[in-house]
Amino acid sequence: MKNFLFAFLFIINGTYASAAGMYIRSFGKSTDPALIFLHGGPGGTSIDFERNTAPVLVRKGWFVIVYDRRGEGRSDADSARFTFEQTISDLNHIYTRFGISEAHLLGHSYGGIVGTLFARQYPQKVSSLVLLGAPVHLPQLFRGILHNVRVKLQASGDQTALSALNSIAALDSSSIEYSSACFMLAMQNRLYNTASPNAKARRLYKQLENDSCLKNYHAMLAQTQYKNMLKPVRGFWKNENYTTLNIAGELETLRKNGTKVYGIYGREDGLFDETHIRILKNCIGDDTHFAYLEHCSHGVFMDRQQTFTQLLKKWLR
Repeated sequence: MKNFLFAFLFIINGTYASAAGMYIRSFGKSTDPALIFLHGGPGGTSIDFERNTAPVLVRKGWFVIVYDRRGEGRSDADSARFTFEQTISDLNHIYTRFGISEAHLLGHSYGGIVGTLFARQYPQKVSSLVLLGAPVHLPQLFRGILHNVRVKLQASGDQTALSALNSIAALDSSSIEYSSACFMLAMQNRLYNTASPNAKARRLYKQLENDSCLKNYHAMLAQTQYKNMLKPVRGFWKNENYTTLNIAGELETLRKNGTKVYGIYGREDGLFDETHIRILKNCIGDDTHFAYLEHCSHGVFMDRQQTFTQLLKKWLR
């Protein structure tokens, strides 16, 4: 009954705001420290974080803001240019809308890239940057995916799939075909998933699977022929060459200039290989700022939610 009551209060207390067709919601008291969640993608959404993790952080005393980037998720695509300039401007507008002078940025996956680029331009507005399964070296990310899939396929002896993998590896590594095929391989081979989720994670994923908002979101995607997933991928590739980015140097500069940078990653996250993790640790520069979690893959805030919230309390308070 207590959980149901909190869920109800969470829904009625959440504030929805729309700016240029963008989906934006805030939860909690605006006088509490602000956390802004930056979802993955391109073509992603904040709905999973919003539905099962934001309520927990509100209870812990945070003012939580979630939004879907322009042209992605539940936000309108008509005015989206899919440029970092517009993306950073939109995030800056959220600060203005809620009267926030600074906030902690939680950058999940591609959202970590967005957070890094925002912090580079507006360091005074970033209390800290927390990378959640976020790549810092995209070419290495794709090499890591190919390596990890190859290990799986060699273990299974699937020669047909290995032949297909070799064809993908031979593609132009700067092409949209190469990056898209790598991500598809990661999905097909369950690199995003932990093989050993704990009981809490299994429960969270089951709740999300049955969530009416998520079902409605998937129905919307199907009705629009997945426009808000496909257009951002091609748009950011065409306009920003995002699949070839290496932001390791920028992260190191941010840290050396005083921005607090943290990282939470899963040991079962098949998007990353040992080389990429080593690059990440060098960027963050301090093992006390980096958590590498067991029984955890790409969805760190669901796979290990309790540890995730404990780390935020420890690092950001």
